[in-house]
Amino acid sequence: MNALQADLAPRIAPVVLANITTRYPYHDSHLFRTGEAAFDFVTAHPAFGNSFDWHSSVHSHWTALQLLKHFAARTDVPPSIGKLHDAVVHNLTERNVAIECEYLAASPSYERPYGWAWALMLAAAIESSAIEAARKPLRRLADQLAAKTVGWLGVLPSPVRHGVHGNTAFALGLMLDASDTLSLVELRDAIEAKAQVWFADDRDYPHAWERSGNDFISPGLAEADLMRRLLPEREFSGWWHTFITSLKPDAALLAVAHVPNVSDGQIFHLHGLNLSRAAMLARIAQALSLPRELDCAERLYRAGVDAAVGRDYLSTHWLATFAWDAARSIDAASAIRRLPM
Repeated sequence: MNALQADLAPRIAPVVLANITTRYPYHDSHLFRTGEAAFDFVTAHPAFGNSFDWHSSVHSHWTALQLLKHFAARTDVPPSIGKLHDAVVHNLTERNVAIECEYLAASPSYERPYGWAWALMLAAAIESSAIEAARKPLRRLADQLAAKTVGWLGVLPSPVRHGVHGNTAFALGLMLDASDTLSLVELRDAIEAKAQVWFADDRDYPHAWERSGNDFISPGLAEADLMRRLLPEREFSGWWHTFITSLKPDAALLAVAHVPNVSDGQIFHLHGLNLSRAAMLARIAQALSLPRELDCAERLYRAGVDAAVGRDYLSTHWLATFAWDAARSIDAASAIRRLPM
């Protein structure tokens, strides 16, 4: 029984609908070149010019697909689900996605790697969606981004280890999941090779240094969650216990991040940190049968989930995705915990 998902889905469905149908406010990191005309993000991003910024739009569409799949087999369907389906179909037309591909081709580093990772996840999710018309255009987008990522990994000298959008391990984890679904063998091989070089020998991670004041990703847990995907269970267990050492119950890595009541988009990142750590801890706990870590994941989820359905667009335009990822990860881990031994 997916208890957290069942409770969360009707709460975030209207939030995700609002996200992918809201044009303004919008933030875009467009590079202006000499002599260019004024930039119109609506024209440049007909698919993903919503939900405040490009990457949030992409992963809000991914979350929309998760919700549509969740409610497909249920009778308690909220009114927003039909509208959510129509909004996804309206945004992810072949023409709209083709324009997004053109923009990415002209802007080689735009939204790298975080936006790329979520775009690959979206393409993977559409494979099992009833919205068949979007499969081919999103597959072309995925192929484009996979090739760009392989090239990027070939020249990236070392990973980015901070706790915001540029974190390498977090993006590679999402890309790895997508590459398996989409059979992107070259991408998967490139990720595995780099992960082995960059992370396989890491020891004694200084987890007491986490967290920074505007993180929404735990660098340590993102790295561990990536290695979880790549290593057999026994090898991952050995890696984890040499990577994360002296982890006491009151460790900062496991503690809820307090978010001051301020209207600051960077400080609000800490809501996402609670949720992303919940998701990653749950997956690690499931892989290694770690009840304490799963308990911590549940506590972190409870601390962050309400921010995903609040009234502040600085939070709601992106937190619904992180809440859903945490809910499904905890549900999966909890199901294993309930199985008879």
